[in-house]
Amino acid sequence: MGVESHLVFVCIFLIGLCATSHYFRKSPLPIVCWIVLFGIIYGFLQEHLITQLPRIFLNPDVILYLILPVLIFDSTRKLRLKEAEAVVWPATVLATLGILVSMFVMAMPLLVFTKIPGMDLLLFCGIMSATDPVAVSAIFRVFPVPEKLKMLVEGESLLNDGTTVILFSLLYTRVIEGHDLIFADGVMQFVLSVSAALLLGVTAGAGCVLLMRSWRALKDHFIAPLLPLIAVYLVFCAAQGGFDVSGVIAVMAATLTMERMVRKIPRAEMPNHMDTRFYKGFWDFLSELANSILFFILGAEIGSHTDAFQWSLILISLVALLFSRSVVIYGFGVLFSVFRFRLPLSWMHVLNLGGLKGALSVALILMLPVDYRFRNVFLHTALVLSIFTLVVNILVVRGYLKKADLNVAG
Repeated sequence: MGVESHLVFVCIFLIGLCATSHYFRKSPLPIVCWIVLFGIIYGFLQEHLITQLPRIFLNPDVILYLILPVLIFDSTRKLRLKEAEAVVWPATVLATLGILVSMFVMAMPLLVFTKIPGMDLLLFCGIMSATDPVAVSAIFRVFPVPEKLKMLVEGESLLNDGTTVILFSLLYTRVIEGHDLIFADGVMQFVLSVSAALLLGVTAGAGCVLLMRSWRALKDHFIAPLLPLIAVYLVFCAAQGGFDVSGVIAVMAATLTMERMVRKIPRAEMPNHMDTRFYKGFWDFLSELANSILFFILGAEIGSHTDAFQWSLILISLVALLFSRSVVIYGFGVLFSVFRFRLPLSWMHVLNLGGLKGALSVALILMLPVDYRFRNVFLHTALVLSIFTLVVNILVVRGYLKKADLNVAG
């Protein structure tokens, strides 16, 4: 394809996104679910019927370095700090200890019913422990949900993304490179990675705000929305590629630092209400576009591999995944009450159903070596689990929110 053909294809794709948003806006499923389903159709067509269609495939570098920073930045900037601070420790527990418990619980039935070695299963289950609440967040905008619960769902997802990436790197050295995995070394590496990422993120966020103030650019329609975005990409690349620490945690720290520093700036330097709406609209647009592209590619990857799926393994993995999520949410929910953080049962149901799987899990599997014997099996399983939770869990949580009374103090 030449430049003109690529450009025409991109325009047609964007028109398709616009049409999907228009015609399915009243659907019980969020728009991203329909985008995935249309991606599946496209992937099937390009693989089996119309092979002349442009080839769309998942690239881990594109997901990690191009799309993920925008999504992390967008989710973090939407956190309401007061409510987020109230749920920071349960969200942290779910995103750290919860990830480990989920990994081991999910691996147990797979170890019994499959012939995949234990360490390989732990690698796969650790990857699948990451959650992606993007579609649930879309439903939260339709139904009245307490801010505290929203922050708990969003906060857990943001934090466990960072934990999952670090856990993946630890298990990668054991499974792929054959190095011994020592628990004390793993804990130390986790602490150092998080600490370094926090330091890097805070430094980048503070530097960005100071630069904007020195350039008197807070009211500038070009610089003000663009500099934070540049800072986010730079800090992610520096963390992930330069210092080999968590890019997710670094972006979160940078975004929160910018938010806190901007709140302390005198009102005379701040943009007016209309400017602020413009900035938020710009960032919302980028986030929605990134999500749409991401989920369409995810669907296309599934559609082009429908004949390679091992459905028995997928079914066992699905049951194990749902069971492990339930164990984590309801088990830790009871534990939280012992420490005087009451998590209502209705909130636990929403948290359980909100444990969707997304593109981070798929991207991490794609980072495994091409000649790794379980790579394709894990990839196909992760793709189906992601789509299942995206569609089925969303329909169930939507039906539950119509009837549930969530206005209980947590």
